Amino acid sequence: MTAISGRFAGKRAVVTGASSGIGRATVTRLAAEGARVGLIARGREGLEALAAEIGPEAALALPADCADEASISAAIDRAAGVFGGLDIVISNAGIELLGQDDRVDRLDLAVWQRLMRNNLDGQFLTCKHGIRHLLANGGGAVVCLGSNCGYLGMATNEPAYSASKGGVFAMMRVMAIDYAREGIRVNMVVPGFIDTPMNAPVMRDADELRYWSDQIPIGRAGSAEECAAAILWLASDEASYCVGTALVVDGGQASI
Repeated sequence: MTAISGRFAGKRAVVTGASSGIGRATVTRLAAEGARVGLIARGREGLEALAAEIGPEAALALPADCADEASISAAIDRAAGVFGGLDIVISNAGIELLGQDDRVDRLDLAVWQRLMRNNLDGQFLTCKHGIRHLLANGGGAVVCLGSNCGYLGMATNEPAYSASKGGVFAMMRVMAIDYAREGIRVNMVVPGFIDTPMNAPVMRDADELRYWSDQIPIGRAGSAEECAAAILWLASDEASYCVGTALVVDGGQASI
């Protein structure tokens, strides 16, 4: 892949949930703009295919489970070792359990715990081990991925997913304060309804798609590339005075 600009020339990044959706769009843009990127996700095959597409000079496939501390720590350490350090940590990996998440009187504890483990524990562990390398580097940028569900509490019958993403929002704000004086900027992108594999069942159902699109002032789902553009801006030096920011990318839904 040929870099399209030098905005991230010389920068070293890791991105979790890298093999699809917003993560895939993010790593593709980072590499195109000059960064070397560690691609982290569970599935080896998808990661290796994406790394081959981007090119070995810019991409490193690192299969890992973000919610397993030994696994995510080893993957991030590997990226830092190969790249000679890290400048950017994008904590994107997460799951949504539609049809299993439910209002609390019907919610199975195992579903709650699975969402917390993947969405909140996974982001905590990614930030924990990524920030260790940013501290060693003398600074850098962290971008967490939230959701309107956690930011607004607007997803009926999804209390576990909403709580997990709300926890990420609170954690991000505290990390932003904790590390600002050490040259690490921590921020968050808050996607709304985005056309990604996670939302594929809705995107394939004309009635469901129309319903959700009608809730959005701009009248459509967002794209993974639109979210990636926001992530890259917060990770770049252009956002040098942004600390603890939650940048909402939702077509105006949060304004209703």
